Amino acid sequence: MIRNRLFITIATFAALGLMGAFFAAFGTSLPALRGYLGVDVEVTALLSSILLGGYAVTSLIGGILSDLVRRDKILMTGCFFLGIGMLLLGRLNSIAFTFAVVLCMGISSGLILSSSNTIVVALYPERKGAILNIHHVFFGAGSLLGPLLLGFLLQHNYPWQNGFVALSFCLIVLFLIFIRTYLPLVRPTEEVGFPSRVKQLLCNRWFALLTLVCTTAVGTQFAIMFLSVSFLREGKGLSILLSSLILSLFFVSLIVGRMICGWLATRMSNSTIILLLLVFFAAVVIMAEQGPQWISGLGIVVSGLACSGIFPCLLALTGTLFSDLAGTALGILSTMGGIGGMFLCWLIGFTSRFYGIEAGFGVLIFSSLISLAIFLTVYKTFLREETLIAASLPGGRL
Repeated sequence: MIRNRLFITIATFAALGLMGAFFAAFGTSLPALRGYLGVDVEVTALLSSILLGGYAVTSLIGGILSDLVRRDKILMTGCFFLGIGMLLLGRLNSIAFTFAVVLCMGISSGLILSSSNTIVVALYPERKGAILNIHHVFFGAGSLLGPLLLGFLLQHNYPWQNGFVALSFCLIVLFLIFIRTYLPLVRPTEEVGFPSRVKQLLCNRWFALLTLVCTTAVGTQFAIMFLSVSFLREGKGLSILLSSLILSLFFVSLIVGRMICGWLATRMSNSTIILLLLVFFAAVVIMAEQGPQWISGLGIVVSGLACSGIFPCLLALTGTLFSDLAGTALGILSTMGGIGGMFLCWLIGFTSRFYGIEAGFGVLIFSSLISLAIFLTVYKTFLREETLIAASLPGGRL
């Protein structure tokens, strides 16, 4: 059995990176998939919603399972079914079959995200903030790889399905690796039963506020990822080439920002990093929505830097404050981020129908300001608790 911490860490990083590559590749392949199935934009938009819906639901289920069964086997299951789903995508000209495959891939993605987060937190309990930022750097790197791979295939008239076959092969290799890994199940020592402890978590005021911050802030990040190209094209008049380039630079900023936040997390509290990023994020979202063409494009690029460490640091802070139910807590947080993205995308589309896409994109100004306002009310409490917990750990770091 494989027990080496470094080896398991690298494999876990790779799993999240391949999930990021799939998310970005799926978005890039939608025009080709639409032509293959002979459907309109509305159907492919529904496919995206199904993907995110499956991802959101199983982020929660996977988090709960991570407190009950071995986490490496949950990750193994997610890698297997995501790999099989990518092999089947675009193999049968059937809308119902495609919907089922996309739902399967969304469910698998949620399992990968929730279990991989809890694995790295368990492996590095003294450096949660740093390791989660590094972990999510791989998601950003994969997000760059997916569009490049699919774009190359489409440009040279190769079958677009081949890109998913390549990603599937990598995931099957990871599945075979995780068959051989062994991470012991850490059972809580509390006498209170698991359902009662979950109920206590859900009723905890501080946890509820953390989930609200995640819903609005991470939801805003998802909306920028999915809708910024449409906003720049239709609202600011930029070409599709420039708009796509700006989104690519957004992902580059995301990677750089997470590397910086990983370094900062070894020197300051997660609470402080989150507060600084939320202030920065609100400012650049306003800049992107209100500014003229190039200022708006620059705002989108810089927003990647601004939102980069928010989700990893929220995960680290939650894992620190609620360590006895880390899997469930992190799963709920991931789910709420996905739900926030779904709701904000819908709200932007609804608003744009009546007032135009610029006004619709303005919804993100309010969501980013709401997340900042909520976190300001609890910042001192979280900072105090985080400092006390850090002082009790070897080396005094989280």
